Amino acid sequence: MTTKKKIAEQILRLVKGNPTASSRVQEGEVKLLVEQVANSILKTEFFQVNMPEGDTIPPNCMIYTYESVPVTAYKTTLSKATLPAIPINLPKNMGVLHISKTDDINSPFVPIPSSTYGIVKPQVLLGDLSGLIGYEVVGKDIIFTKNLVGLGVNAVYIRLVGVDLSQLTDFDLLPLSAEHEITIVDTVYKMLVTVPQADRVVDSND
Repeated sequence: MTTKKKIAEQILRLVKGNPTASSRVQEGEVKLLVEQVANSILKTEFFQVNMPEGDTIPPNCMIYTYESVPVTAYKTTLSKATLPAIPINLPKNMGVLHISKTDDINSPFVPIPSSTYGIVKPQVLLGDLSGLIGYEVVGKDIIFTKNLVGLGVNAVYIRLVGVDLSQLTDFDLLPLSAEHEITIVDTVYKMLVTVPQADRVVDSND
């Protein structure tokens, strides 16, 4: 994982190779473009939910979407994936908002509270989850109750809740994969060196 400052520095180093662009590009502008491109890649949307009385959520939360997170077989009968980013800590583990097959996002897997599947698994009716696929979040791993790879599922669709990128400091970790980082650097660099300054409008509300 990386930060806005690190990505901006990568882009600025590339821009230095273009004398015309480097003379007019400012670090603050690059960071804003990084936020905008990241929001586009993650298909961000504001997180709004009615919580039970007494439960609260931090302000300025966003939903980040990851459309194809790899899945691997695990312990013969199970499978697992790695969280693409660390969500914020919410009641009932709502930071991991949704996990499903990439091609069937309207049929989400069943979230299992941490450390409880080992208790309910021996119980015939509960352990089978009525034929549904469940998952438990253990650290950065998502452990599924069935071998998804054996069922022909090699990637899953995940939605996580995190803080609005504009609220993060230069040194806060961004909810981005290495592939996202490469895409952002390439996209912002091309925007800076191919679009004249007068024609590029940067709006922090986009």
